[in-house]
Amino acid sequence: MVTNEKPHYVLGVNTGPHDASAALLRDGELVAMLEQERLSRRKHAFSESPEPAIKACLAHEGIDLSAVDEIAVGWDVPALMEIESNSFDESEFSRWLLGTSATSVQRIPPLRYVNHHLAHAASAFYTSGKSKAAILVVDGRGEAVATTLANGGPSGIEVVKTWGTNLSLGHLYGWAAEWAGLTMWGTGKLMGLAAYGSACQPVPLGVVPGGYLITDSPPADASVPHHFVQLRSRLRNSFRTKNYPFGPGHPSDVMAHADFAASIQGGLESVLLALAELARRETGQTNLVLAGGVALNCSANGSLIRSHIFDDVWIPPFPHDAGVSLGAAFIADRAVNHSRTTPPRLRDAFWAPSVDICDQDAFELLAEYETSRYGDTQLHEIVAQHLEEGRLVGWWQGRGEVGQRALGGRSVLCDPRKREMLVKTNLVKGREVWRPLAPAVLAEHTDRIFDDPLTAASDFMLAAWPVRESARTLLPAAVHVDGSARPQVVRQDQSRYHGVINAFYERTGVPAVINTSFNLAGEPIVLSARDAISTFLRSDLDVLVVGDLIAVKPRSKTRGAGATRQRLESLKFTPWSGESR
Repeated sequence: MVTNEKPHYVLGVNTGPHDASAALLRDGELVAMLEQERLSRRKHAFSESPEPAIKACLAHEGIDLSAVDEIAVGWDVPALMEIESNSFDESEFSRWLLGTSATSVQRIPPLRYVNHHLAHAASAFYTSGKSKAAILVVDGRGEAVATTLANGGPSGIEVVKTWGTNLSLGHLYGWAAEWAGLTMWGTGKLMGLAAYGSACQPVPLGVVPGGYLITDSPPADASVPHHFVQLRSRLRNSFRTKNYPFGPGHPSDVMAHADFAASIQGGLESVLLALAELARRETGQTNLVLAGGVALNCSANGSLIRSHIFDDVWIPPFPHDAGVSLGAAFIADRAVNHSRTTPPRLRDAFWAPSVDICDQDAFELLAEYETSRYGDTQLHEIVAQHLEEGRLVGWWQGRGEVGQRALGGRSVLCDPRKREMLVKTNLVKGREVWRPLAPAVLAEHTDRIFDDPLTAASDFMLAAWPVRESARTLLPAAVHVDGSARPQVVRQDQSRYHGVINAFYERTGVPAVINTSFNLAGEPIVLSARDAISTFLRSDLDVLVVGDLIAVKPRSKTRGAGATRQRLESLKFTPWSGESR
C-alpha cells in the first residue's frame, strides 16, 4: 500500500567535550551515524561542533534540517551549564551546534536535552534486541554522575542507583594511564600493558556492600568540576607513595609500570563484577547491556561475560561518548512514538554516511604505483597472496564503521602467523611495539581458535577471549602475552572481507588475519578514499585496496613512518560558551 505519510526524523548529537557525533533516525530506525573526528581529522574532536557530521548524515538521507522533527542532544545542556557555573543561552548554543546548516532553511527543529547517562543507556538498550535488560553506564562523568545502574523495559528506562563524579571509574583509570606515562587518553594502552604484569600492588579501589569506593576520593559535596582535578591530585599522591616505581612513568620505561597496570585493571574488573551482581539483584533481569567509555575495556568485558552473572551481555560498537547521539535520538523518538516495538539487535557497525569513492584527483596521486581493478574472486586471491608474502594491506570498503574499532570497512590487514608482523605493523602505524593486535576470524572456524563460544561482543571486537593452547602457534601475531586475543567474528554477509580471509585460509590453513584500524598514531580512522590514499602515501603500508582497485608499492618505496605524539587536550564541557572554567 502506498502512503504519503511523512517520515519522522530525529537527529541526535553529541556536543562534547569530546567525541562529537551525529546520528539520524527515520521512523525510529538508524539510517546514518558519524563521528566528527572522521571529518575534521582531529582525534576525539575535542570541543568541536558536530555540524559537519550533521550535514553528512542529512546529505546521506537527501534531506535538510527542515525535514527533521526534533534534535536530541546527548547532554542535559542547561543542567550542565549550571554545574559548570555558566549561564545558558540557547541561541548561542544553537548557533554553535548548527552553524551554516541553519541559515538556508526556514524552520529550525526544536532541541531536546537528554541526560547524558540516559542517552548512553538508550544507545545500548535500544540496540540490544532485548525487551528487558539491566543497564550499567560507567564512564568519566555525565552531568553530575559517573556510574548509573538502570532497568530497561517496555515502558522505558528507569534509573535505579547512581554514583557521583567523585567516584569516577573512568577518570580513575584515565589518571592511572597518565601516571604510567601513557596520557589520560591512553586507557587502551594501560589495558594492554596490564597483561605484562601481576596484580600484586595496592590500589585505591574496592568493593563495598551496595557498590564500590575509591579510597580518599574527593568529598561528594565538592563541586563536580573540582572532582576532576581533586581526584587526579589524590590518586597521584596515592600512586607515588604506594605503587612501584613510586613515580610517574615515561613511554621509554613503560614496563616498570606493568604490575601497577595489572593491579589497576584487576581492581576495575572486581568492581565491574560487583556492579553486575548488584544489577542482577536489584533488577532481577537476566540480560545486561553496557555503555560508557569504560565499556571499551575489552579485558574487563571478557571477564564479565565469562562470569555468567547474566545470560546475555550486550555492548554496542559505540559505548563511548559518540554513542550518545544515537541514544538521545532513541529517547526523543520514543517520547513521541510510544508504540515503537523493540528494534532488532544491531548487526553491524557500518553506519557512516556513504562516501563517493570516485575522487579522481585523489586517485591520480597513485599514478606512479602499479594499480589494477579486479572482480571479487581475483581480488580475494591477490590480497590473500600479498598477506601471505608479508605485506601490510590498507583495506577500504563501503560505508565506514562507527566506533573505535575497525571492523573491515577501514582496516589494515596482515598475516597473523608471523610474530614479526606485529612489530612491523606497530612501527608502521607509530604504535608502541609491545601493544597487541587483534584477529579477524571466520565465523565458521571460531571454535578452532577459542576455548569458549564467542558472544555478540566479538562482532565488534569488544571482548578479550582466551585462545586455545593448540591454536596459539597458528597466529602468534594476534595472541597477547596472557594467552588472550580480542577477536572479530567475520560472517559471510561481509562478502568481500570474508572472501579475502577465506582465500587466506585456503592458502595457509589459518582462518584469520590481523585486523587493526586504518590510521596512523594520533589520527582518527580514515573515512574517505582520499584519507585512505593519503595515509597509504605517508606510511610504509605496502598495498592499498579501495573498492575493487589495488595499488602496490615497489619495495623501494617504503618511507619509514614515525610515531605521531598526540597532544593532551584539556576538557571543556561547554565548548559553545566563550567562558571556560
